[in-house]
Formats: sequence, structure tokens, C-alpha cells
Amino acid sequence: MKRVSLQNRQFLTASIILTVFLGLTGVALDKAFQSSAESAEQAKLEGELYVLLGAAELNQDGGLGMTKDLPEPRFSLPESGLVAQIIDAENMTVWQSSSSLGISLPSFTGLPVDESHFQALLVNDEEWFSYSYGVAWIDENEKEHRYSFRVLENRQAYDQQLDLFRHTLITWLAAAGLLLLFVQVLVLRWSLSPLRRIEEELHEVERGERKQLTEDYPRELNGLAASLNLLLSNERRHLQRYRNSLADLAHSMKTPLAVLRGVSESEKTPIDTRQLIENEVERMDNIVEYQLQKAAAAGRVSLTEGIAILPLTNRLLESLRKVYRDKSISYIVDIEEEALFMGEEGDLMEVVGNLLDNASKWCYKKVSINVTGIKSDAGAHTMHRVTIEDDGPGIPEEQAGLLLQRGVRGDTQTPGHGIGLAVVREIVSAYGGELKIARSEMGGARVEVVI
Repeated sequence: MKRVSLQNRQFLTASIILTVFLGLTGVALDKAFQSSAESAEQAKLEGELYVLLGAAELNQDGGLGMTKDLPEPRFSLPESGLVAQIIDAENMTVWQSSSSLGISLPSFTGLPVDESHFQALLVNDEEWFSYSYGVAWIDENEKEHRYSFRVLENRQAYDQQLDLFRHTLITWLAAAGLLLLFVQVLVLRWSLSPLRRIEEELHEVERGERKQLTEDYPRELNGLAASLNLLLSNERRHLQRYRNSLADLAHSMKTPLAVLRGVSESEKTPIDTRQLIENEVERMDNIVEYQLQKAAAAGRVSLTEGIAILPLTNRLLESLRKVYRDKSISYIVDIEEEALFMGEEGDLMEVVGNLLDNASKWCYKKVSINVTGIKSDAGAHTMHRVTIEDDGPGIPEEQAGLLLQRGVRGDTQTPGHGIGLAVVREIVSAYGGELKIARSEMGGARVEVVI
């Protein structure tokens, strides 16, 4: 869930809440409708029972009789789904409707006078509703005759009505849920549009299309935009201050070094003194070059346009092919065209240039460079693993650490100041990366840089 977008998180949360809410709403409405439908069924059976009461009358001998033409014709139709039954005080059936033909009615116990009972029961392995009511008739001799009436109806119509309601309910709840989710998406897009605008403006800053963010945002984001603008301004001032310092230092050192070189080349200067001055001037030149390049390592610049690695590498290789023309070196390049370095072009040139120059200097015939993208822990930009190998004599394990120190060289007979790998190490360190030296499968050195 860490990398899921804010919009997807809110949409997922809203979907879960909406699903639970609509589910509970559906259950509540279903229960309410079911209760209402059962009450309506009870009221209907109660009405049918009162119709029977109106059609019943006592005989002269005190027995209960029913008229032939019942107001409800379903009582006279077999398999109509509506059945009536009357029992006396001894629970003996006195009368039951013609519609009960072929139906085995469950046992029925008489009820006290003026007491009613509504229930669901099984009739021929099917569910039916039953409504019963206890009554008493007083004959001419003031004698009481108790009877219990029962009306039963098949649940088929009730179940069909319930199924229709549930189907309609699910359809409308699903439609309402989809509509609400659609509205939620629109609301989320509108609510998060300022964040997307900040992201777009940051990309424009990276591409160099704008210098800072606008601060026309909702109140909650104005502080963020102002802080980012302050960070951008400070970063630019910091970088410009470095560049100005480098220019000033280069200017200030140029004249004293030129004077010392002039003195060392003068014929009036003793040979011993001349040699001493030349050594010291060379040493000062090395120190100045090292410190300048160390200071020039600006480090990771997060809000800048990326530098394409492949074109820069090709430019460096064109120069190296001219410098090492006599060796006819075969360069193997494996770099994706879309690989971008999020930093200063000068830093990338120093790293790749120094490593390719060292490999070209020590190789026999082959040098390879491979660049693969890897994600940083923050995931904001892609870091890269730059691997440069050669088929030369390689670097002994005991010398690998020493070569990263300023001024230390693997072979004093080979031209160079011995600061290349040290400069690479400083730049890589400024970008929070790492540098490793190992033996290559090609036989020579393998230098791996993560930057």
C-alpha cells in the first residue's frame, strides 16, 4: 500500500465504506419489506377469516353450518392455494373448504375466545401462512358453543413478491452505488487537482520550462509551494556561489603559478632550485585541480532536467578514440537511450570520463561500459549503476583502496596526476552513491559506480 496513489487509496476506502453501507441498507430494507409483507399477509388472511365468520351460522341442533356460496370463490376451488378449516372445542374438524381436497392439513389446536394466532407452517412439504381465531356462539338456550377458525394460504405469491422486491432493490442499490462511485471519482479528481498541478509544475521545473512554482493554491498547499520555491532559490544560489568561487580560485591561482613556472624555466635559476620549483608547482597544480573538481561536485540536484547519459558517453568516446588512436580500442557500449542522470552534466562527465580514460589507458584492446537503472530508496528518481571494464592487467586487491586516495597512482611511469579515481569518489559520495573496484571477467579491472 505504500506506493498506492492518494486518489486510489481514497477511492478504495470509499468503495469499501459504500459497499458496506449499501449492503447494510439493503439488508435493513429487505427486513423491513419482509416484515411489512408478512403484516399485509396477516391482514389479508384476517379479512378472509372474517368473511368465513360472516358465512357461518348455528343450526337448530347447535351445530355450525356454512352457506354454499362463499364470498371468496377460492375456497371452493381445489389447488387454489387458499384453505379454510373450522374445529370445535374438542379439536374435531367441523368443516373445511373444498379447496383442501388432496391437502393433508397439519394438526390444529383450538384457541381461547377472541384470541388469534399468525404463523408459518409446512403443508405438504411447502411453506404456508396460517391465521387462526377463537370464537364462541350463544344459541337460543343461552348455551355457549366454541369454535376455532383457521385460514391458510400458500406462500408462493408472497415469495414471488419478495423475490421481485429483492431483484429491484439490488438493481437500484447497484445503480446507486455505481453512480456514487462515479461522483466520488469526480470529487477526488477535483479535490486532488492542486496536487497534480504541483507535480506538473515540478516536472516543468525539472525540464527547465519554469523557475519556480506558482503559489495560487488552496490554503493547505500554499505553504508547501512557498517552501519548494524557497528550496529552489536556495539551491540555485548555492550552485551559483560554488561556480563563482571556482572561477575566482582559478583566476587567483593562475598568475602565481605562471610566475613560478617562469622562474623555474629561467636560465639564471640554479638547476636544483629549478627542479624543486617544478616539483612544487606540479604538486600545487595537482592540489588546485583536485580541490576544484571536488568543489565542483554539486551533488544530487533533484529539481533539474535530466542529462542523457548515452549522448554524453558517445562524445567522450569520440575524444578517447583520438587520444588512444594507436591502440585501436574496441569500445562496447550498453546504455539505454532514455537513461537520464539527475544532476550536473559536469559531474557526470568527470565520473564517466575519468573511468573511461583509466580503462583506455590500461586496457589491451577492449573496454566496455554498461549503465542500468535502479530505484533509489525514496523512489523519486532513478539511480544508475555504471560499470566500466577492460581487458588490461587489472588492479591488485591490495592497491584498490590506495588508488582512491588523492595523488596515488598504480604505475608512476604512466602519465597522469593520480587524482582521477579520487575525484570520482568525491563526486559519487556527494551524490550519496558508492564506488567499487574488482576484477573483471575480461581479465582487467572492473569499476562499478552507483550514482
